[in-house]
Amino acid sequence: MADNLDEEALDNPINSQSKSFSGEIISTNETDKGISNQETENMEVHKHPHHITHKKKWGEYLLEFIMLFLAVFLGFLAENLRERIVEHKIEKEYILSLVEDLKSDTLQSNEMLIFLDSRIAGVDSVITALSSPGIIGNSNNAYRLWSKNIGFPDFISNDRTIQQLKNSGGLRLIRNKAVSDRIMNYDKVIRDLNGLTTVMSGILGDQHIYSQLFDFINLDKNKNIPVPLTEQGRKLLNEAYANRKVWRYILLNLSNNLKLVNNESKSVLLFIQKEYQPE
Repeated sequence: MADNLDEEALDNPINSQSKSFSGEIISTNETDKGISNQETENMEVHKHPHHITHKKKWGEYLLEFIMLFLAVFLGFLAENLRERIVEHKIEKEYILSLVEDLKSDTLQSNEMLIFLDSRIAGVDSVITALSSPGIIGNSNNAYRLWSKNIGFPDFISNDRTIQQLKNSGGLRLIRNKAVSDRIMNYDKVIRDLNGLTTVMSGILGDQHIYSQLFDFINLDKNKNIPVPLTEQGRKLLNEAYANRKVWRYILLNLSNNLKLVNNESKSVLLFIQKEYQPE
């Protein structure tokens, strides 16, 4: 019987190998399945549990608040310091510019005061000529003196810095209140002077007495020949005299106001130089 079995094996070698190969496949499949199952189990075992949210203590919240507060506060201080540095720089520029303006005003007012003294003396000469005995028959000298001493000098303040301080709100940048007050007082003195010169310009525009008092054509043609006053001029002589007296008074008032500007500009200049010591 054994021999028969051997013979059957020898006779069917393919069947024998097929059985053997099938067994191996089955075994391999079972092995792979086992490995797969094992990996699945391992994966299930190593699943990460959901983390429980960490609850902060009140001390941590306090620390975070303090850090945030410090960051904001330090940022505020840095910005405030930067603004102060910028404002101090602008203040210094204003002061330097104001010093130059005051120097200019002082120089101009000095020159104008000299000129006004000369103009007032000239008007005195006109008044003397109008009151002379021979004025009616010989108006040459009165005409020459009146024509020479018409008008008055204009004071144009170099107020660019003061106007900037007023219009742009820059006056708040002047930290020294005493300096700020002196600047505003000086501005008022200038405005008072400007108001007076406006009134004087209006008066000066009215020249009807001057135009009717003299015979301009004959006076210009005959400079060395006596020319009498016009017929209308004889009637206006007293009014002309009063007119020049009033004009002298106005010029004197202008001179006094200009002296105030001159003194104030010098005083403010010295005060600023003392307080700020600009270069």
